[in-house]
Amino acid sequence: MTLTIILVLVTLVLFGIFLGGGLIAQGYLYQAPAERLPLRALAAAALVSVFLTMWVWIDARNPRKYDTFFEFSSYETKKFDEMEAIRWVSPDGSKLKVDPSGNPSEVSMKFKRGVGDKKTIFFDDAGEPFMLNSTGKTAQSYMTAAIKVKTEGDNEPIRYNAQLTKDKRTYVNSPDGRKFIEEKGSREVLADQLGVLYVPSRGTIVVALFINLLHFVVWFVAFWLILQFTRGHAAIMAASFGLITMLMVLPLLFGPNRKPKTPEEAPKVALAFPALSPNTDHV
Repeated sequence: MTLTIILVLVTLVLFGIFLGGGLIAQGYLYQAPAERLPLRALAAAALVSVFLTMWVWIDARNPRKYDTFFEFSSYETKKFDEMEAIRWVSPDGSKLKVDPSGNPSEVSMKFKRGVGDKKTIFFDDAGEPFMLNSTGKTAQSYMTAAIKVKTEGDNEPIRYNAQLTKDKRTYVNSPDGRKFIEEKGSREVLADQLGVLYVPSRGTIVVALFINLLHFVVWFVAFWLILQFTRGHAAIMAASFGLITMLMVLPLLFGPNRKPKTPEEAPKVALAFPALSPNTDHV
C-alpha cells in the first residue's frame, strides 16, 4: 500500500467520522455544531492522516524501531560474521577442568558464518557447526561460557559471557532465550540468533516515545482547536481515538511494509552442562 493511498483513504475515513460524529456529538453536548464543520472536519482529517502517513513512512525505513508504545524496540542491532567461542571443558563429562587458581580452564575456538541456506549457522575451520554445549561420549564434553565478538566501533573483540545459573551448571532460559551478555556493558547476543548484536539505545527510546506522545497531541489539536470541542472533551476523545489507532489501525498500516519474521533455521540448544543429556544440539 503506497503512502499516497494511505493518505487519501485515512483522510476520507476520518472526514466522515469527524463530520458525522461532530454533528451528533456537538449537537448533543453543545446544542449546535461548530461553524463551518465540514471544512473543520476536512482540516482535522488532513492533520491526523498526514501524521499517520509520516509515521508509516518512518516505520517503512526503520521497521519496528519506532513502533507504538506496545511494540517499539529499545534496541539497535549490529551484525557480525565471525566470533570466538570460549569453552569450559570436562574430560570425563562430570567435572570441569580447572586452572591452578581453581577457575574453569578456558579453550577458545574461532567460528565463521555459513553461506547460502546455512547463513544462520556458524562453522569452525574444520566445517563443524557451532554447538552451545556437548555431552558426547566419544570426545570431551564442554559448554560455551562466553563468546568474543568484534563489531563496528569496537577496537578489539569484546567478551560476552553466557547467562548462567548461580551454580554455573545451567544456562538461564530468559523470555528471549539463552543470552551472552557484555562483560562490562549492556549489549547482548541471543544464542539462537548468532550473528546479531543487540545494543540498548536511549536515543531510540526517546524518539519512539516522542512520536507516540506527539500522536496524542495531534488528535487533541484536531478535536480542540480545529473541531472546537472543549479541552476536557477533546482530551477524552484524543485518548480514546489515539489508543484505538495504536492498537487496531497502525498495525494494519505498518503491515504491508514489513517483511514477515523468518523462523530461525538453527535447531535448539542442549539444556545444561554438566547435567548431561543424551543428545547434542547446535545453534
